[in-house]
Amino acid sequence: MNAVVPVLAAGGTFAAATLLGLLAGVWIGRATGQPLWTVGGLLAGLLLGGYSALRLLLRSL
Repeated sequence: MNAVVPVLAAGGTFAAATLLGLLAGVWIGRATGQPLWTVGGLLAGLLLGGYSALRLLLRSL
């Protein structure tokens, strides 16, 4: 059971960062009128979430 907790935390961190990046991109895209910000926000969230999830998983080893 203890081995599952870091994986769930990493997955939750990845999902939350991706969602927040996407929402920020949508918000900035609507404010500026350029929908390309949505893709940028999604990519930023994916990168930051992946990095954070990887750090959590490596720290649990």
